[in-house]
Amino acid sequence: MRKRTDGLPAWATAGREAALAAFDRRDDTADLAELTLQTPPAPEDARGTDGVLLSTLRFDHDGLALDLRIRVHGPHRSLSGLVTGDFASATVEVRYPASADRLRVGADGRFSVSGLRRGPLSLALHRTGRPPLVTGWFTV
Repeated sequence: MRKRTDGLPAWATAGREAALAAFDRRDDTADLAELTLQTPPAPEDARGTDGVLLSTLRFDHDGLALDLRIRVHGPHRSLSGLVTGDFASATVEVRYPASADRLRVGADGRFSVSGLRRGPLSLALHRTGRPPLVTGWFTV
């Protein structure tokens, strides 16, 4: 699909990228983790208090769980996670509409990333000998 960005404002281009990412076909062979818990987003402190918990999410699939916490840090967000279940030698790919970052999951199942822009993202858990486990797109 050809990307048409000529003459569009930056906000329109970013929205288009997010929409196209929702139809990304690279997940066709991946397992999809189901969103089983979501706390409603907390109203942000008007003064921008650093580290305020914005929301929590839980994704489950076949005995494996991803528990996530999203925190506010001024105009940015941080994401910390805990993987439970069978995940030896795992990495987590934090996927944005136009790019991705790969993180190593610690032996205790923890991972974190900071400095995230507001907007949509998805996670893909990669384990040796198994198809990736992906989450649906959510907003930080």
